[in-house]
Amino acid sequence: MVSYDPSFLSEMQSMVSAKHSKDHPLFGMIARGELDRNALKGFVKQFYQLFPKPFPKPIAAMFAKSPEDSELEKMWFENLSEEAAGGESGTAGHKELYIQFAQALGISREELDSAAPLPETSALLHWREVLISQRSWLELYACQGMCLEGTAAGRMQQVVQGLCDHYGFDAKSDDILYWTLHMSVDEEHMKVGPYVVEKYAISPLEQSSVRKAVKTTLDIFWLTFDGIHRAFVEQDPLYAAWR
Repeated sequence: MVSYDPSFLSEMQSMVSAKHSKDHPLFGMIARGELDRNALKGFVKQFYQLFPKPFPKPIAAMFAKSPEDSELEKMWFENLSEEAAGGESGTAGHKELYIQFAQALGISREELDSAAPLPETSALLHWREVLISQRSWLELYACQGMCLEGTAAGRMQQVVQGLCDHYGFDAKSDDILYWTLHMSVDEEHMKVGPYVVEKYAISPLEQSSVRKAVKTTLDIFWLTFDGIHRAFVEQDPLYAAWR
């Protein structure tokens, strides 16, 4: 019987820390108020494509792939309930919270829904579909729990800081509840990643597949914010169609 090596979870956590999305220059710029209003709106519309717009359906698809593990099923059920209807927090569906925020910033629901994803945004959306449909549940859960939702709190803290310090929002306002809420709820949602890595990524083959999937997810996620920076901060002419 192969026993679990705790150093593998530490390796994955170190890999995430080395390319944590909160450290992307774009989030530092938001925290310092360095994005003009149009660039901030560009960020908001692209972020909508990544999580609020498609959710909670991707979470439901992830839940459906769960093995027979009651603790894991409980984690996914709570995550799905919160995303769909604010089940844990007693608030509302996260898509509705995001739309409320966007409208407070001056972006209509129609403008959100009609925004086209940047190529880099599409790359992450497509990769998530690959994880859901073509990769093992272990790779999927490790990537979602450690790289995507697992890194949310740090990103949200910087966004909230910038919104309140530089863009006229109040930290206690419901208008930014989408962001403030994720500073706490995703601390719970991120537990699925370490849980499955520690319990199920046992063999060298399992660890190798998880390692590759985590690296790919981190790379594409970083690239997504590179694209937003190029399109709306650098104003690269190649991205004129998205502005």
